[in-house]
Amino acid sequence: MESKLTGKTVLITEATRNFGKDLALAFAAEGANLMLASRDNPEHLEQTDREVQGLGVQASTFQCDLSNESQVEDLVGQCVSRFGSLDVVINNVLFPMPLQNLEEIPFELWKRKFDVETTGSFHLFKQVIPQMIQQQWGRVINFTGVDAFDGADVMSSATEMGLVGLTRGIAREYGKYNITANCIGPGGIENQESEGLHPVELSQRNGIPRRGTPEEIAFLAVTLCSEGASYITGQCLLADGGKHFL
Repeated sequence: MESKLTGKTVLITEATRNFGKDLALAFAAEGANLMLASRDNPEHLEQTDREVQGLGVQASTFQCDLSNESQVEDLVGQCVSRFGSLDVVINNVLFPMPLQNLEEIPFELWKRKFDVETTGSFHLFKQVIPQMIQQQWGRVINFTGVDAFDGADVMSSATEMGLVGLTRGIAREYGKYNITANCIGPGGIENQESEGLHPVELSQRNGIPRRGTPEEIAFLAVTLCSEGASYITGQCLLADGGKHFL
């Protein structure tokens, strides 16, 4: 498959966790330049940066809390200043929380998760979309999960469904500028449990009786961002081995 992503600029949020490194390496292998952002884990961010540049592309790093509007503005500004464009946004935003019943969730925790994942995504795309309109081309991928569709966790279900709605709104409003927006909902992937997420358990409902790999998730992201996927928008693709059919 010819992705035609060579020379494009890809911004990845939370590039140190939840498939972030695998995503960065997959896009670098396609010849894309990378702006790698993370709220914390600066050592892991620098390691990912070194590995990406080892594949012969340009890369830069930025510490950014998406809930901080001025930091997001600086992130996007530096990306465009460094690379001259911002073509693809992989919004891998994540604020992992322990699984809790609704009545046990402190409001401060609820608000913080929404501030980072939902409001933070709003800050991000408020800065990104004008640049993509100017370029008359763009790709948006929001990572959600399967909680939005099976209700397994109240807090994650709420924030993830918010991202689905945001994605579909972008797809509907900005498709005329050659901007596509889609969601990826991973489930049952090898590294999810170690990331503090709630992995989809394997069961007889799984069409594919094994766990998925981060590389398979990265392949899906690259495919959706390729030139050949320009007619796919507003969708949420669940990569969970066939446990959920939508």
